[in-house]
Amino acid sequence: MLFPERQRCKKCGRGLGLRPQDPVLFGLYCTPRCAGIANPATRPEDAPRECTTMRDGRKVFKRIYRSVGEIPDRLREDPSTSWYTCASGHLHIGHTRMGEREKFRMFEDLAVDLPDLLVKLRGQATRKQVAEVAGVRPIRLKELEEGVEHPEGLKTLGKVLKAYRVRLGVAMQTGR
Repeated sequence: MLFPERQRCKKCGRGLGLRPQDPVLFGLYCTPRCAGIANPATRPEDAPRECTTMRDGRKVFKRIYRSVGEIPDRLREDPSTSWYTCASGHLHIGHTRMGEREKFRMFEDLAVDLPDLLVKLRGQATRKQVAEVAGVRPIRLKELEEGVEHPEGLKTLGKVLKAYRVRLGVAMQTGR
């Protein structure tokens, strides 16, 4: 039984989600301490990718829901929308593309868009698994995904993209 059916914290027994601004973690706990996890990040830059999104070129926190019932009906009924619990215990929504796979992506800012693409391509695989297939060290893949510069970066990028079966291209303006 999860919030809102559960009215008390599983650990301390205090009221769960009494006010709209009160957090509910994993649908069971009232605080990170009760849930046995570290306090969540207070700045979007420090938060894990699953808790943030890019909006107007800035990293911002995703909306937090306390239960599936709090997600608006129009979003719950949309087949391209799913919800998940992040490592911080919050409930977020995510959107998937329906139909054809994404075939083209234009990069506005290489330092932001390339790491995002690499993380999405990796999906549920671990860095170790991808690095093994690509023939690179896992730390090099981590550096690429986090935007850290390294002298071997381009060679590593080429190997990783080959493992993902993704080709890199350039779009040039015509008429110059």
